[in-house]
Amino acid sequence: MFGYIKPFQPELRLREMTLYRAAYCGLCHTLSKRYGARTRLLVNYDFVLLVLLFWQGAGKTLKRRCVKHPLRGHCHLCESPAFDYAADALMLFTDWKLRDAAHDSRLAFLSRLMRLFYRKAFLRAAERLPDESAACAERMKELWRLERAGADASEAFGDMLACLSGFYGDGDDRKAARSLLFHLGRWIALADAADDLERDARRGAYNAIAASGLEREDAFALMGREQEQALAALDLLPENEMSEITRNILSLGLQARGHQVYTKERGAAVERPI
Repeated sequence: MFGYIKPFQPELRLREMTLYRAAYCGLCHTLSKRYGARTRLLVNYDFVLLVLLFWQGAGKTLKRRCVKHPLRGHCHLCESPAFDYAADALMLFTDWKLRDAAHDSRLAFLSRLMRLFYRKAFLRAAERLPDESAACAERMKELWRLERAGADASEAFGDMLACLSGFYGDGDDRKAARSLLFHLGRWIALADAADDLERDARRGAYNAIAASGLEREDAFALMGREQEQALAALDLLPENEMSEITRNILSLGLQARGHQVYTKERGAAVERPI
């Protein structure tokens, strides 16, 4: 969806890399099981983070064959409620991302076509996560309002991502997950805006950093503070089998990806396919 939320591979141990890949494959399998095989095309690394955050129990793996690995199969993490929630959240958020893209004249036709193609799956996701769906709808309207007014909408996007903290129900864990996702969402919005700053200026398109009036250097300093807040919220969540991978993503992974955006370097280690 955005491609910013990945681990920093050189600092992952072999077992952690195996578990991360198995989580990605498990999410892909769960999407296919819950929404049909064609939704495998929507799987992305960003939402693997939800699987890691909400994981419960031991990280046991099994081998499954699939379209990409038809002969030898590939390691998947065993089924878990975290996969179901992450798959539902991915479908819900993809629908809203396509609705947002439909406002862009360059992407409007393709976005509407994709929404039509996945319409039943998107409706099913909204039925499975009704509270999150209603909250996302409200936050998206606020985001569009801010964009039309030429104001900074990064907080509205953070609020929207924070809606996906419902796995924990109510209580302190929900508050911590909401805080983590809010600050991560704001980091993503700022990183995306920094990545497109020059292009948006040439096109006269909306850009969150330009709308905020921040200088580019100040925007990256703000991204650093958002990252620190996300890590602080992670410390308040229960430890699980995937916690070290999650910490790698939110610390070294975001730092490396932010550096790439800052320097506009492409093809660095963090961008290699996992």
